Amino acid sequence: MPVESLGALSSLTPLPRTVTEQTGSTTPAASGFSQVLQGVIGQNVEASANANQAIQAVATGEAQDLHSVSLAVAKADLSFRLILEMRNRLAEAFQEVSRMQV
Repeated sequence: MPVESLGALSSLTPLPRTVTEQTGSTTPAASGFSQVLQGVIGQNVEASANANQAIQAVATGEAQDLHSVSLAVAKADLSFRLILEMRNRLAEAFQEVSRMQV
């Protein structure tokens, strides 16, 4: 990669700060990654709750459609595996950064 192309990079903009009215302290606003992470965790909680409800419905005899129950359980499993893989990748990235020499 030629060095001339690096001059076209723009500088990083600082994160916006929010001020809480009660304490007056400044904290950084939620970043894109934290929003994505919270969204994935929220979807996992919702999928798990849906799977539990579907399993209870089958156990009590309220639901006769096993296809929707297995689909809800598969969604919950896939959501959990996504969070698990994100954790593994973050742990690997942290270990790699901690091995870097400064």
